[in-house]
Amino acid sequence: MNSPDPTAQQPITKHPVAWLRPMPEGFKIPIWRWILLPATALMLKRHGGVWISGEASLFHDKLVFAQSRMIRSRTPAVQWALPLPEISDVIVRKGIASETIELHQPNRIVKLMSVRSEEFVARLREAIART
Repeated sequence: MNSPDPTAQQPITKHPVAWLRPMPEGFKIPIWRWILLPATALMLKRHGGVWISGEASLFHDKLVFAQSRMIRSRTPAVQWALPLPEISDVIVRKGIASETIELHQPNRIVKLMSVRSEEFVARLREAIART
């Protein structure tokens, strides 16, 4: 009897992150947001998107992001996966209280924000080098 390999299903490591979901091409921030919520409108413009909290899980062949949910919602939680061979470079930019991890792909850059991510980034770079 062939049983599935249990290590293939288990992540190598997990790390809490926030993913920068970019604004759609040509999106304009509505005037009402600038009037009612000027600070959030400024951050939306500055970052070019919305930060979504979640967890990054590193598997042998992919990196998976899953949104964490505090309350129930009708919209499904965001989840995506990046195949490791598609990641050409991993760049960490240090901030005052956090770090931005840039995952470079041929046609886009995926940004994650985290704290104390040295071990996670090291394992991610090792996994990319093996593929």
